Amino acid sequence: MSLRPLLCACLSLAFAVCSPVASPAQATTSHRVPMSLVGTHPRIDVRIDSVERPLSFVVDTAAGASVVDAALAERLGLIDTTRTMAPVHGAGGSVAGVRVTGSLDLSAGTFAWKAQLLAIDLSHIAEADVPPIDGILGNDLLTRFDTRFDLPAGQLTLAPAGSLSTGGRLDNALPGRADALRRFPFVPAQLQDGDRTVEALAVVDSGAAQTVLNWPAARALGLAEGDARLRSRADGTRGLSNDAIPTWLYALPTLAIDGHALPTTEIRISALPVFATLGLDTRPALILGVDALHEHRIDVLADAAAVCLRPSHGTIGRDTP
Repeated sequence: MSLRPLLCACLSLAFAVCSPVASPAQATTSHRVPMSLVGTHPRIDVRIDSVERPLSFVVDTAAGASVVDAALAERLGLIDTTRTMAPVHGAGGSVAGVRVTGSLDLSAGTFAWKAQLLAIDLSHIAEADVPPIDGILGNDLLTRFDTRFDLPAGQLTLAPAGSLSTGGRLDNALPGRADALRRFPFVPAQLQDGDRTVEALAVVDSGAAQTVLNWPAARALGLAEGDARLRSRADGTRGLSNDAIPTWLYALPTLAIDGHALPTTEIRISALPVFATLGLDTRPALILGVDALHEHRIDVLADAAAVCLRPSHGTIGRDTP
């Protein structure tokens, strides 16, 4: 049986746009999962039946498939050898050698589900001096719930659809989005530098360590290559393919969502292919990363119908060696 998703995993600014390999049941009760910032990514412990230790998964609201590291899956004997390999298209280009696991019994916190995971080499997105990334929990699972992402409180909540408070609700800014983008949360964003104010479309991406503007947004702010406000990022931006996309760093003075000023220090500007995948390569747009989200509680309602953004009063759960 062949597997042909279009995956651009959102981790390290790669994306995922694909159909889920398995379909977990809708939630009937709320489940809470401890979550902490490990290095620059929010992570939870995921247990797989028959695997002795918990696995460290990044929670990624903009990854269209849940993923396990291929070498780890091979070592643990999780690969379904009857499935053929398929290409994966990420922010940095295509990745070959994608396989799928067998049906797995998984659990995180109080929630348990059954699913198959894509098996992809995640070594390219490893960070120095932090534990390796074992997998990605994508929106193929999260979209079935009202999901509360509260990094300051150290908690991920999976609640029945329609059960979370809708105060501060922002309806999905792409109401007519294609089915392939149905699970992706989009919100309007306001950018400002000096006397220039730009309205842009942002995808809420908890798996991206750093916010990224596309070039139409940068040009609307009066920026161009060679601008003194920009400095070249030597390594560019690398996705799952490990190909580098030219990238510039920029101190954006103001980034706001629905009047909420978000904390940013330095963001990236890059013509990532994912913007074209999303149909956002010709209008001001950005990938809203965890650097801008970590002080807020974010509710992404089921099917990414809306996003609720509020300051959180929790204590940031940071876990680094």
